[in-house]
Amino acid sequence: MSKKLLAGLIILSFLAIACSDSNDHFDENEYTQQNFEINNDESELESVLSRNGAGVLSISSITASNRASLTRQAVEDEDPQVSDIALEQIATVDPPVVDGTTLRASHVKIDGNYAYVTYMMEGEAYLGGIDIINITDKTNPFVESRVTSDIVDFTSAYFNNGRLYFASAVNTDELLNLEYRANIGYVSVSEGNFLQDFQLKPIEGNVAVDIAGFNDRIIGVSGATGVLGLYDAASLETILEQTIPDLRSIAYGDNKIAVLSGSEGLAMYNPNDLSVLNNISTPNLASESKRTIAFKDQAILVSEGSNGVGIYDSNSGNALQQLDIQILPEAEYDDADVVTNAVSIAGDFILMANGGAGFGIAKLDENNTLVEEGVVDLEGSSNYIQSDGEYIFVASGTGGLRIIKISQPEVNENFAECESYDVYTGRSNLNVNSNEVLAYRGSATLKNLNVGGDFTFCGSINIQNGANINSQGEFNMRGAMAVGTYGRNHDLNINSGSVLRIEGSLTVYGNLNLNSGATLEFVGEDSSIHVFGTVRQNSGSTVVGTYNDTSNKLQ
Repeated sequence: MSKKLLAGLIILSFLAIACSDSNDHFDENEYTQQNFEINNDESELESVLSRNGAGVLSISSITASNRASLTRQAVEDEDPQVSDIALEQIATVDPPVVDGTTLRASHVKIDGNYAYVTYMMEGEAYLGGIDIINITDKTNPFVESRVTSDIVDFTSAYFNNGRLYFASAVNTDELLNLEYRANIGYVSVSEGNFLQDFQLKPIEGNVAVDIAGFNDRIIGVSGATGVLGLYDAASLETILEQTIPDLRSIAYGDNKIAVLSGSEGLAMYNPNDLSVLNNISTPNLASESKRTIAFKDQAILVSEGSNGVGIYDSNSGNALQQLDIQILPEAEYDDADVVTNAVSIAGDFILMANGGAGFGIAKLDENNTLVEEGVVDLEGSSNYIQSDGEYIFVASGTGGLRIIKISQPEVNENFAECESYDVYTGRSNLNVNSNEVLAYRGSATLKNLNVGGDFTFCGSINIQNGANINSQGEFNMRGAMAVGTYGRNHDLNINSGSVLRIEGSLTVYGNLNLNSGATLEFVGEDSSIHVFGTVRQNSGSTVVGTYNDTSNKLQ
């Protein structure tokens, strides 16, 4: 497969690899420092991360039962129902630029407090990079280390035991002693920084398209006429290899290796000897297209282009469910761009990168029956998606990588009384009138919130546009609350004679306005607040309780 075909096959890919002065395994490869550059400059890397667009994400709920009857006017103006998930975009990462060319993100591997992002270049050039993003603090993610290369595309990554393993395509015109352009390899990582011990291992093919691992073994695949292989994690020596045509993606789960071929469909392999456990018929995939697979317990999910996501039983091979691509009614899209490029799992939710149709969400019950669908309001196309259940990373070509946080507050013993409340399933514009007493629990994303009466919420509540606690209103919040969008006039207003009482975390992406006579009360010992905008605390307002002001903006 040519590099041009590789560009189509790997719509999003990973950038980087660094060199080593001592290459124990492949001494014949004469790496030079000028080909691989590591950047740990804090001030320089700070500029690649942007807050533009950070804040509460709108989710349009489109369930199977009401999709046909909804119109765009209903979705946008007539107060649609909320979705059962709360999301915040916390930052966007600009991709590396190598030799004047902006790279494309191809893959993300999340491990603990770090996310490893690979990049590549479409076309004939071999340009790539890898970022290490520190996600310890959701209010302050940052790129800790970046490596770029002018001879290597990076397509996938896997982290284990202090090493970042990667799949790649290498310019063998520069590294003449490499037998194949397809390579797997590794680099050691210490405290969020790359070390200069990059190693390469050629495998048959023009590009290594995916990599995974288990125990002390690495699984690698190369596309077109390539191979599925098992390799020793310490030495990268070959243990077993099998030739399989048109490989696209692999996943390890439920003690199986799942392998997706564009022409052969899905197959389950024994991880010990690469014997075939079963074959699963899936639709043929378009040539030169990136697709991914993911395990959900014993089910295997496949991104199937214009067909959406297919869900199959990994043991029997039976088809369990088909998730169509979710499109807002009357939205205008180019049909050729409406394809599911990637699929990932976040708890009970299935996340779909649907190209020009954006970022879709589906929720299945315990019987794999569809119970909820939604579309997340993101600008641009969604070409790749990956989640660890707490964070979601969405790549959009050269438009950057979005870091999204799933709001999942811990519920402790102080929340026991909340179990009796109903889960909120109402409209996205919530008004609590002065004579009302309302209490709910769950995860909800609202457009607007106005509290004039007595309101209690337990769990996660995100308000996209703004929230007002009106005169004599009382809002008791237990869990996680986020308000607004960075750089816009989406404020949290606590007015005269009103009280916002919170036990948990409060994030305000706009401004916090405490009018005279307003009270902001923190309950417990572990509550926190972070305000990205301005705090306007008028005389006569009070802030009481124990809290951690991570933005240092309260008086």
